[in-house]
Amino acid sequence: MTIDKVYKTLTDILKKAGADSPAFDAISLMEAVLGTKRSDLTLFPEKEVSHTDSEKLLALAKRRALGEPLQYIIGYWEFFGRRFYVGEGVLIPRDDTEVVLSCTFEFLDSLKKDRPIKILDLCSGSGILAVSLKCRYPQAQVTAVEISPLALPYLRRNARENNADINIIHADIFACADEFSDEEFDLIISNPPYVTDEDMENLQREVRFEPSLALAGGKDGCDFYRKIIPLYAKKLRNGGMLAFEYDGSQAHVIEALMIRADFCNISIFDDIGGVHRAINGTLHKV
Repeated sequence: MTIDKVYKTLTDILKKAGADSPAFDAISLMEAVLGTKRSDLTLFPEKEVSHTDSEKLLALAKRRALGEPLQYIIGYWEFFGRRFYVGEGVLIPRDDTEVVLSCTFEFLDSLKKDRPIKILDLCSGSGILAVSLKCRYPQAQVTAVEISPLALPYLRRNARENNADINIIHADIFACADEFSDEEFDLIISNPPYVTDEDMENLQREVRFEPSLALAGGKDGCDFYRKIIPLYAKKLRNGGMLAFEYDGSQAHVIEALMIRADFCNISIFDDIGGVHRAINGTLHKV
């Protein structure tokens, strides 16, 4: 088949399956398998695609038609300008998470450079936060904690592929807290599970492929924040920052928890859709 024919065939399969963005998905699959760009459809529409590659693309399109996330099928995704490898058992990188990443930059940039910045990423998953922070602040000492044995290989690979020399700990964040010294970190950042019980019952088909371990946050989605904030506040230096991703409806709960734990200068940040997506604050010990 020609490139043009392959593209139309994949798009038709995905349209019939009700995919939200069949054209984008088709191009993404073709780029992953063939290295094809969208411009190739116009410049080289008659270029032949081998039978092997055509069959491979059809098989991938059928997986996508069944709802499997495009990111899992391709095996990687871009986050903050870098490639991160993903697959079954790990949360898919989303643009929304760039909000909690970028909301820490002004604070980290303001720190004196007379000692290494120390950063802790809780519920690290594929490592998008820990790796991105290490790449931006190469002199920082970054530690990532992840409990899932399925996510751990992706975390390690993403650190290696992005030349990010981070400390990776395979542990339950609530069981390993005592391994860290009090007042050890300048920044603790986390994108913990925050989907409510009700929403877990009504997840979109694609999201159901992602691990519930990385999604389920209890009745109101705030279980992890209630545990992390009092447990890890003591691990921050006075003036250190705590930053979370969260669902917009949880803002008042998390802000109240942070105030109770002596955080001040609390700020809320919106994603591109105008939804509250990240919160940070600095610790002020009396």
